[in-house]
Amino acid sequence: MSGRPRAAIGIDVGGTKTAVVLVGVDRGVVLGLREIDTAASAGAGQLHDRLETELAALVAAAPVELVGVGVGVPELVTPDGLVVTDVVVPGLRGDLVTRWADLGVTAVEADVRAAAVAESRLGAGASCSSFGYVSVGTGISHCLVVDGVPWAGVNGAAILLGSGVLTDRASFGGPGGTSALEEFASGPGIVAQYTAAGGVADSARDVLERCAVDDVARSVVTRAGRALGQGLAELVNLLDPQVVVVGGGLGSAPGRYWESALAAARSAIWADSARAVPLVQSSLGPLAGAIGAALIAVAGTP
Repeated sequence: MSGRPRAAIGIDVGGTKTAVVLVGVDRGVVLGLREIDTAASAGAGQLHDRLETELAALVAAAPVELVGVGVGVPELVTPDGLVVTDVVVPGLRGDLVTRWADLGVTAVEADVRAAAVAESRLGAGASCSSFGYVSVGTGISHCLVVDGVPWAGVNGAAILLGSGVLTDRASFGGPGGTSALEEFASGPGIVAQYTAAGGVADSARDVLERCAVDDVARSVVTRAGRALGQGLAELVNLLDPQVVVVGGGLGSAPGRYWESALAAARSAIWADSARAVPLVQSSLGPLAGAIGAALIAVAGTP
């Protein structure tokens, strides 16, 4: 034994940002954090090379015994850890544990399931026998957790809330027809709607921050929140969980977006007995995915 505290690294690859955290194994405390732009279009190879530098710097700054490295990715991951899509980051598909062995990677999981594990062990889901976790950022995804175990589905595809729930465009200010929830409620969706209405913004956070002084921003954010609320209600209608926890960079943000989502969800939950289900924001915020990836690297998925 080295006498140094044991720690694991969690990497949360996002569509916009990638977070790298050093987590103390014994208490689940974040000991260090680094964040980089994902530069997703440049592919997995360049991300690997930049992560190599970040991991080395993180470990060098903390006197710990590193016992594992986990990666959460915004892609479909099979129950045995194979990445089977590379929609967000080209080149991520395949066996990352083998391909990124030089980084010390010991576990790979879908980012939303990694975040759900963190919330189950350390966050808003810790006292729940079942909860639905929803991550909202560049994309929108979900996970059902029962007795601490995230349900992956047979093929690892039980995460597709943002792609699979269709909304009536006319109800949210668009043309007729249907589209995926992500088109209205995700970060890029909010920016696209704001831009189409004549606004200029670099990120969804910019639009959210303008709600108090910009009528267009307020209208776009309200519609986006209502669309998210419809998705949350659909999750409750399908799964009837004890609690719904909402996280991710956008899902953790307070204000009009979240308030609009809450109001819309309540009105769209069908069963009277389920309408009062607690809808809460993540205790761990945007870092849940990275923390969960570190926990899975040490103990595996429950």
